[in-house]
Amino acid sequence: MGDDSQENRRNIKEDNFTKVKKWLNITIGIVISAAFIYLAFRRVHLREILYSLKHINYFWLIPNSLIVILTMVFRAERWKYLLKSVNNYKASTLFPSVMIGFMANNILPVRLGEFLRAYSLGAKTGESRSSIFATIVIERIFDSLALLLMFWLVIMFVPFPPIVKQFGIFTAVVNGIAILFLVILKQKNVALVNWLTRLFSFLPNKLIEKAEHILLKFVDGLKTFDHIKILGIVTLWSLILWIVTALSNYFIFMAFGIYPGFVASFILLLFVAAGVMLPSAPGFIGVYQAAIIGAFGMMNQIGIIGYQASQTRLEMTAISLPAFANMPLVGVSYLLDSAGAFGISKGESLSFSLVLWLCQYLPVTLLGLYYLRREHISLKHMNFEK
Repeated sequence: MGDDSQENRRNIKEDNFTKVKKWLNITIGIVISAAFIYLAFRRVHLREILYSLKHINYFWLIPNSLIVILTMVFRAERWKYLLKSVNNYKASTLFPSVMIGFMANNILPVRLGEFLRAYSLGAKTGESRSSIFATIVIERIFDSLALLLMFWLVIMFVPFPPIVKQFGIFTAVVNGIAILFLVILKQKNVALVNWLTRLFSFLPNKLIEKAEHILLKFVDGLKTFDHIKILGIVTLWSLILWIVTALSNYFIFMAFGIYPGFVASFILLLFVAAGVMLPSAPGFIGVYQAAIIGAFGMMNQIGIIGYQASQTRLEMTAISLPAFANMPLVGVSYLLDSAGAFGISKGESLSFSLVLWLCQYLPVTLLGLYYLRREHISLKHMNFEK
């Protein structure tokens, strides 16, 4: 009786710790998003944003939104190969789960979409959720590696500051460590599980057994590393996916009447990819906008875009001029930025970020919610015990 009571207390303590950790992660994400929202809107006037949004060519948002859905089809096709170590699936079977997962990342905290994608497919097929989740982890590594390759190719043509190159090196090291860990986990899974069991022996036996079962199922999903041909196909799909994504950004440039070289689309993608790595509120709000503003700031600095006069831009400058009438001399730099003297102003960059974010957020969220309802998935009853 005493042992059962002690184990119950341990279970309650573990549940409380999990809840505190969950809310801590949510709080950190919201605080970071709020900070970046403040930085993004600081020194930007609402009238300038509204004027910019009123005068863009909304026709070009249609092909961008369609390509967003097309890239989800690409993701389903790529995932098909990663899942061959688990079972053979058609891309059409996987597409709803892909949409549900990305939709969940847009509306739920702490990127729960990755778990929901695995749960969705597991509930539909009867396969282990943990094995499926392992393939999603591998997928994320391939995404990161494809973006890194694009980054180093862009560096050949763009004189990025040293700090940007250092970030690229840091990301490459992190990916290398992650791949090494997964390979070791696959090769030495029994020894590693035994070591972890001894390390956490103070936890309740039921919890240890559950974690051991999940970890071993997770390892089953890592068998993709045994197939060089499949890894090659996944690499090719990853490159296609991100190249198409980058090029689709050019439609938003066109919507705003901006026509830089295509390298600008890749710079924009790389900054956004780096920004959304940070903890944030659902939908990457704040960090997404700040990343695009940072991308335009960088492109202005290195002369990728340059000043491109247009009627809309001149009228936007006229709107913002009165706000700087009584500013001290230090405000001259803000006036020059608002006028777009350095390239694209912060106000126009923010407008750009809002439009691009909506083009990616709305199609994925709406289609994901449709599939969530069609497949009758309950978020309350998700579990990874299988």
